Amino acid sequence: MDIPKFISLLTTRSLYFACPSELGDPYEGFLPKIQANALSEVTQRLVDDILSWRPDFAAKSVDSLAMFDNRMMGDLQTRIRGASAKAAAKFGVSCWHINEHESDAMWKIYAASGKGVAVESTVENLKASFGGRKGIQIDAVRYDFDDPVIEKGHKHYLLFQKRKCFEHEKELRATILLPDEGRGMPVPCDLDTLVIRVWISPLLENYVRDAIEALCLGTVEPLPKPVMRSQILTRPDYGIQVDVRPKAVPA
Repeated sequence: MDIPKFISLLTTRSLYFACPSELGDPYEGFLPKIQANALSEVTQRLVDDILSWRPDFAAKSVDSLAMFDNRMMGDLQTRIRGASAKAAAKFGVSCWHINEHESDAMWKIYAASGKGVAVESTVENLKASFGGRKGIQIDAVRYDFDDPVIEKGHKHYLLFQKRKCFEHEKELRATILLPDEGRGMPVPCDLDTLVIRVWISPLLENYVRDAIEALCLGTVEPLPKPVMRSQILTRPDYGIQVDVRPKAVPA
């Protein structure tokens, strides 16, 4: 992670669970094509059964037929096509890299071009850090997106399937049901249990390493001063003003 995210981890004592739409892969939570085709056949039979009711609505009145076509069938295909993405938006994801060694690629891709930090843990520590919180699923990602076989009995299965092009990530995930659909959330965890070591990028200067160590040890002195956001990119609050109302003409 980059250093601001690491500081956020320390200050909130929480792991951020991102909504899949925040992860940058348009296939997140999406059905593989083979599975989508199979489900399409099943769904089509159900839709055909519904369409068989149309003559009954037409026989009643023009309004009944319009209600059937517009309300019942109007956006049915759109809703069906977006069902898997909508389902995925209900969950949050925390992503980890499984490896016995460092990864140059992971430093470059996920740690601000190699100038970030990495937190080391174990699966057991990750589980324990949530203090027995219910509903968190932890498992390795399968890079078998085009496999026609569905792994039965696996909760949140679609969130643990990715394409082969992401296999270098060697990802392990924790997933949780989000209280607000489509909005990621921080989940409190015990950092003393979670974190075994903090690694800094080989590209970072020694003074940054010393600063990160001070953060971890809690030896940073407080600086109780206001923290302000720069106004450089604030839009101007004025513009050319004209009055387009007709002028009153004296009688």
